[in-house]
This record gives sequence, C-alpha cells and structure tokens, in this order.
Amino acid sequence: MKKSKTSLFPRGANLVVFLWLFSCFSGGLSQAGEIETINLSYVVEKVLANSPEVLNARDAVETAKLNLSSSASQGLSPEVTLSGNWPIINGEDTSDMTWGINIKDAVYLFDKSPTEKTAQILLQEAESQLLLEEEAAKVQAVTYYLKILNGEKDYNIAQKTLELYQILFEDQKKKWEEGNASSIDLLKAQENLENSKFLLQEKERELKLARENLNQLMGVPLDTFFSLAPLSSPASLGRLDYSSLSLLLQERSSEKEALQREKERKEIQRKETKKATQPQISLAGEYKGEDFLTRLSLDREGIFSYEIQGGSSSYLSSGSYFSSSEGWGVGLEISWKIWDGKVTSNQLKATEIEIDQIEREVEALPQTLSLRVEEAVNQLLQAQSNRELTSLVQKSAQDTYRVMEEQLKIGFITDRELLQSELQYQQAEANYQKAENNFWQAILNLLKTLEEPIQIEENQIVIPSFLS
Repeated sequence: MKKSKTSLFPRGANLVVFLWLFSCFSGGLSQAGEIETINLSYVVEKVLANSPEVLNARDAVETAKLNLSSSASQGLSPEVTLSGNWPIINGEDTSDMTWGINIKDAVYLFDKSPTEKTAQILLQEAESQLLLEEEAAKVQAVTYYLKILNGEKDYNIAQKTLELYQILFEDQKKKWEEGNASSIDLLKAQENLENSKFLLQEKERELKLARENLNQLMGVPLDTFFSLAPLSSPASLGRLDYSSLSLLLQERSSEKEALQREKERKEIQRKETKKATQPQISLAGEYKGEDFLTRLSLDREGIFSYEIQGGSSSYLSSGSYFSSSEGWGVGLEISWKIWDGKVTSNQLKATEIEIDQIEREVEALPQTLSLRVEEAVNQLLQAQSNRELTSLVQKSAQDTYRVMEEQLKIGFITDRELLQSELQYQQAEANYQKAENNFWQAILNLLKTLEEPIQIEENQIVIPSFLS
C-alpha cells in the first residue's frame, strides 16, 4: 500500500498561508513607502500632457499656423532671387558673366489668394481636430479610472467569496470525515472553492491590466501603483428631451463642420480650375533703365503683381519687352488656354462629383446624429434605473444582515449563515458602487455624443445645466 504524501501544511490551510504572506508583503510595501492617492482631475491632467494624439494634434495646429503665415497674400512678402551664369566654353569665344537679382510679389487687393483660403481652412481643421483629440483623451482617462474602481470592487468581493468558500469547504470536509456528509457534498464544496479561486485570479488580471492601461496613458511606468479616490455620487438627472438634444448636436456637430470645410475647399478648387479655361487679361506697365527693370501688372480679379530686376544688361534684356537699354511702355497682356485635351473638363467633373457626395452626406447627417443621441440617452436612462434598483437591493441586503445578526445572538442561525449574509450584503454594496460608476460612464458617453466639453472638478465630472 502506497503512503500518501504529507503536505508541509495541513490540508485546507493553503489559503490561510497565502493570505498571511500577501498581508506581510502588502505591509512591507506600506512600510517601504506610502501609496499615493490621486483623484480624477490629476489623472486627466496627466493624460492630456502625455497623450501622443493630443501632442501630435498640437503640432499640427502650429504647422497649420506657419503654413497660413507663409501663404499670406494681402501683405508684402516678396520673393528675392539671385542668379547668374558664366560661360566656360562656347562657340562665340566669349566669357562674359551674366548676373542679376530679381524681386517679385503678387498682392491680392480685394480678396485672399486660393492658397491662403485653403491654408485658413486647414488651420480650422487642425484646431477642430485638437479639440476632438483632447476630449477623446479625457474620455479614455475617465473610462479607465472607472474601470479600475469597478475592478477593485470585483476583486474585493472575489476575495471575500474565496474566504467564505474556504471555510465552507473545511466544514464540509469535517462532516465528511465524521460520516455526516456524502462525497458528492464534499466535491460540490471543493468545486465552489476552485471556482472562487479561478474567479479571484481572473479579477486580479483584469484589475492589473486596467491599471497598466491607465499608467500608460499617464506616461508613468506600467507597474506604478496609485490609490484612486472614489468619485462622488452623481445627482439624478431631469427629464431628457431627445429632440432638443438632437438639435443641439446638429448645431455643434464637428462632422458637419468638417464636411462644410471640405466642400469649401472643393469649391475653391473648382473655381481655380474654371479660371484656367478663361482668358487671362491684365494691364501691364514696364520701365527699363540702364541696370534695372521694373514691371507692374493688374489683372481683372484685382491681383497686383510687381517685379524688379537689377543686374547686367544681358540679364535685363532677356526678360524685357524692349531691346534697347532704356525704355518704358504700358499695354495689355492676354493669355488663353484654348485646348488641353480633356484634362481640365475631367478635373471639373471629378470636383463636381465630390461636391455632390459631400452634400449628400450633409443631408443624411441629421438622422445619423439623432440616432446617436437616442442611443446615448437610452443608455443613460438604463444606467440611472439600474442605480436605483441596486440601491434598493443594497438596503434590503443591509436590513437582512442586521436581522441575521440578531438571530445569531439568540441561536436561530449559525455563524456560517451569517457569513453568507454578510457576503451578500457586501456584494450588494459593491454592485451599488459599480452602478454609480456606470452611471458616471453613461453621463460621460452622453457628453461625448453631444460633443459637450468635458470638465473635471476635483473628483467629479461637471454636469452641464441642460442635463440637470
């Protein structure tokens, strides 16, 4: 007959040893340094300062500002070019150097240039994208904050459940050894114990992952441990009107603004393409001196251009209306692209198609936005109802636990039954706290849907007046 292996600890004491070691380890951590407690406002501030998407969006805004400044067309921003050539070998047996300096600019007297208009639109898009990225970072930070708070509740309940099932398993094992319970009862108790161990490990992994995700957003090492301050209880909201909220979103929709800006860009592109097919007429004047040349022109769209050249006589003659060393004149300059195959017409048709597509998207957008608002409001109402329900369950579990405490004193129930009631009460309390956090999450989702700027004060989300 084989002898059974003896364990270092009595059977059933493994959990007790584990919890003792864990408490010692936790105590060591506490002695090594106090765990920092942070609130939601601090977390959001850190995430905004560290988010790559937000930082990239800020860079994009600065780049767009520089591009707009470079494209400014109503101020003087001349282009200065220095050029020259020196023949080394040629058939004329001459090595005279030709050199010159050229200064030119175009000033839009009555309007901005297409390039400047486009740059202005791109700056607006960059600024809008920055706001969207900042709000998205806030939503992400709050979501993980709430996920950690809920995860802590789940982990604590899983730990309490494991402790209870360990006690019940020991009781069942003792009854089985005394012949007062069947092996099936013992196996059932062991199954409950193993399931509770698995659940605890699962909740621990989920909580660890949520903490690591938040640490990554904050830009701190993944293994950094923070204690999160709980959020204050959100107030119940008033009656939410679908239609008014839908109209509010339609007025401020970033998608609508983006489509309108895109349409404006396409219309600028269409106008410039059409212009290429029309006769270009301008009034031009020129004065040529011995070592300089001045040329002015004004076209029918109010674009005033000037060009000043200085240099050797051969350099000036190459770009002048006059062959003599000095002279002046005023006249009309006319150019007209009369044929380029179908290049321009195809470009116009393609632009028209894109504009029509944008207009269809704008027309369909109100219904899409209304559905988003309705879904977000429904989720919020469901979360609010769930909070009210869990509040009733929590109060009922609390009352039941108090009654059973009195029953234990007079011997009507066992201490094991009281432990089960205590666990149910703690579970109900945790569910209520999670329901409050989920209510905050639903409020956050509605604010995100409505594109309402999310404001954090200390440890709560500011609820705008039109929702309260």
